[in-house]
Amino acid sequence: MADKVRDMVRRTGRVLRFGALAALALAAVAFVFAFLSHGLSWQTGLDWARKLLLLVGALALVTGGCGLLVSGRDRPDAGTTPHEDDTFRMFWHEVGMPWGAAVSVAAVSFLALGTVVDLLYFFFVA
Repeated sequence: MADKVRDMVRRTGRVLRFGALAALALAAVAFVFAFLSHGLSWQTGLDWARKLLLLVGALALVTGGCGLLVSGRDRPDAGTTPHEDDTFRMFWHEVGMPWGAAVSVAAVSFLALGTVVDLLYFFFVA
């Protein structure tokens, strides 16, 4: 039992790290775009980065939750069940958790980084 918990914590940490890396990349691109397009205004760059991170994090959380809600259901139009689907099976094999759970966990990284950028924005601008 302890090995299963340790493996799940390791997999969750891996998904959190990849989510944080994706969130940092998105924040950097949004900041640079807004910074350059709004007359070198770093306040606008922080504002765009925080809004985009919180929006993507919220959408990812909803998408992952919906994926978890319907992940075990059979599709009426196909003869295979989700447990027999090669795409879902390969994702589970590579990541170690269902895609709905992985997206939900990665959304936590986006929301956490969005909160940090939000705090920076209100500390420097307000």
